[in-house]
Amino acid sequence: AFAAENTGSITITNATIDQTYTVYKIFDASIKLAADGETAEAVSYTIATDNQFFEALFGADGTTPNAFFAYNANTGSVTKQEGVNDSELIKYLTDLVANGSYTASATPIKAAAEQVEFKDLPYGYYLITSSLGTTVTINSNTPDVKVIDKNQEPGTEFDKQVQSGVDTNGDPIWSDSNSAGIGDRFAYRIS
Repeated sequence: AFAAENTGSITITNATIDQTYTVYKIFDASIKLAADGETAEAVSYTIATDNQFFEALFGADGTTPNAFFAYNANTGSVTKQEGVNDSELIKYLTDLVANGSYTASATPIKAAAEQVEFKDLPYGYYLITSSLGTTVTINSNTPDVKVIDKNQEPGTEFDKQVQSGVDTNGDPIWSDSNSAGIGDRFAYRIS
């Protein structure tokens, strides 16, 4: 039996605060639930000809070859081609979204914490991007999925100190600043 409820959620953990996350549904999905009524046993993907990505993926009439997906015009079903490299697939979909005028599938969310959740998403195969200019992942909300953003904004926090003298035992005294003249040598440490 296929699930009667047709919405799920995508939760992004390790989100970068103040960055905006956006989801794009590439394909529709139908989920066959296992006997427990909660676990996804199988997922099938379809695409309608009026889907905003249809023409870019398969051409206006659905006959354009695609290196990543195969389209069956009789059923509207989509399958991933055998041997597809996931990194290349992610780049392909990310470039497609970046170079096109596609509408997000939900209101983009600016991260206020390290977790962002998109709720009530129709079942589908989603591309998730961030305003860092990176792709978080592609995934299905079957029905609820958690993904980890591994694309953190660059930056390093460290403690730096300079030697401002020596104590009575000859050990260095570390402080936040020191004065030095041209040619003077001083020690510093970074942790």
